[in-house]
Amino acid sequence: MLLAAVLAAGCAAGPAAPFRATAGTCYAFAVQAVQRHVTVARLPRACAGLSHDQIDQALARAIRAVAGLGPKAAARRRADQDSRYLTHLFRAVAPPRAVSGPAPPAGAAAGRSAGPGLLLAALASWVLTAVAGAYLLAGWLARGRRAGAAGRPPVIVVGHATAALAGLGIWLAFVASQVPALAWTGAGLIIPAAGLGMATLVSALPGPAAGAGPASPAPPLAARPAGTAAPARARIPVAVIALHGMLATATILLVLLAAIGAG
Repeated sequence: MLLAAVLAAGCAAGPAAPFRATAGTCYAFAVQAVQRHVTVARLPRACAGLSHDQIDQALARAIRAVAGLGPKAAARRRADQDSRYLTHLFRAVAPPRAVSGPAPPAGAAAGRSAGPGLLLAALASWVLTAVAGAYLLAGWLARGRRAGAAGRPPVIVVGHATAALAGLGIWLAFVASQVPALAWTGAGLIIPAAGLGMATLVSALPGPAAGAGPASPAPPLAARPAGTAAPARARIPVAVIALHGMLATATILLVLLAAIGAG
């Protein structure tokens, strides 16, 4: 009957509770390691799952307990000698990172920097504007050579082209280096370039010839000498001028938005 009771009690007993490390188990392990002069190379099971502060407190308490009482100098010397056995255990769990202040919202950080898409869009628009402007400049030079003189002030045209190309070069440098000062320098050059472009357009508009009198009707074909063709009028590329203006407007808006985003 006694044997049956023992077997019944053993069968009725539930499974053993799982081991759980605490500050006490970590302290007891540290005391035994110091007393036996065992160097701990990795985190033991008795300290697993504890935070950095809990492990530090348990180890410090164990070192003080083993060092014992006595003169402070002697106790401190014994504590320094005993701590070498637990040096790796002190570093087993990384300390929590110090937080200097509240982290900025993700949306605020993203809104302060111009995305690469906006920078590249501004660059592409600026390049297309320069291509259209180069086409207009080449046509103006060709017509000037044929006519013997240019109808637009050369200073305005050269100034417009110089400011636009200089700003484009600075914008390329900004896209490559992401320096905000370069962005604002390029944006500052695109404004006078646009103003000179408007002055170039106004000076190119056809007007009455100097010293010309009242318009007289064109002579009939019969009155023209044989073999003489009608005077050719220079055709203004209105479509290219309009495209150049629209691209310039889009470039100014994109450049300003990108410069503001770059800070």
